[in-house]
Amino acid sequence: MGRPGVLFINFGGPQGPEELEPFLRNLFDDVLPLPSLVKQLAVPAIARRRSKTVGENYAEIGWSPLVPTTLAQVQAVRDALGDDAPPVAVGMQYTAPTLEQALDELAEQDVDRVIAIAMFPHWSFATIGSAFEMLHHALARTGRSSWPVHHAPAFYTHPRYLDALASTIERGVEALDGEGPIHLLFTPHGLPLSLIRKGDPYPDHVRETVRRVITQLDWTDPVHVGWQSRVGPVKWLEPSTEHVLAELGAQGAKRVVMVPIAFVSEHIETLHEIDIEYAEVAAKAGITHYGRAPALDLEQGFIDCLADLVKDGLAGFSRYSCARCLLPKPDSHRRQGTCANCRFTFPTYLGEALPESG
Repeated sequence: MGRPGVLFINFGGPQGPEELEPFLRNLFDDVLPLPSLVKQLAVPAIARRRSKTVGENYAEIGWSPLVPTTLAQVQAVRDALGDDAPPVAVGMQYTAPTLEQALDELAEQDVDRVIAIAMFPHWSFATIGSAFEMLHHALARTGRSSWPVHHAPAFYTHPRYLDALASTIERGVEALDGEGPIHLLFTPHGLPLSLIRKGDPYPDHVRETVRRVITQLDWTDPVHVGWQSRVGPVKWLEPSTEHVLAELGAQGAKRVVMVPIAFVSEHIETLHEIDIEYAEVAAKAGITHYGRAPALDLEQGFIDCLADLVKDGLAGFSRYSCARCLLPKPDSHRRQGTCANCRFTFPTYLGEALPESG
């Protein structure tokens, strides 16, 4: 009989030019809604073409810090857990270290069941859902489909996460010059409306985080939400971050603090999109004082939040919660496929990777 281990899952990011095209190939192979044969032919060409533009952006910020930051965050969690820390590994969806490598690392430490924690606060088919589904496939590819899995729930209302987010907002506000009201612009990653129509809870989770952290801060100045990083011709959540900045400028706003609410570490969307691209949009709109709350990175409250998720997984390995309403569910609900409370349709991996009691 082995022991439980913890697998932290994140998106991944290229740390140099040699990793860029493989990263984009893995990403497009996963997300593009194309038949397998078409993907085999089209994805390499798409990745090559896209790398020319994206590569310039990555080079401008010194390439992605996401992987080393995630490794540092997980080491901080180990330190916080101390002698009680179980075996821990890190797996990325689209770059090294891969999920397969992480599972091999855990297996070498006599692990035979996994607490899976995705490094995304809010549940979406495109974030936590995608990470856990990829884990399910990685377990199958490595011959470990029999390993029970505890899927840690989204933590968008976790008190320690909210404490950490509030702390970063306070730092961003304190660093802003000028006088007059400060507009907080929460700028989560956007999402295609096609996923919302499938019942994706992501925008509701984001808005609930905003509501709670604003209450916690006792914030009285204006608050806005703009959805960033839209790609492709399909319709996405609105309003876009660019549109909100333009509107604020037209209304005479002079002081704006951006809050990268859905990102737990600095990466291309914060360091380039927010700090460079949106800064130019704000300047053209007449916003004279533009700042940003830092990403969570090694914020102690966030590390404590992750440590709590580990402890909760160890204490209640066979328990799980609905991805949408977060209400605890018995194992039998996994086989029913739909939450009796909020009617959310469970992803297939929940029924295929049952905990020990299942």
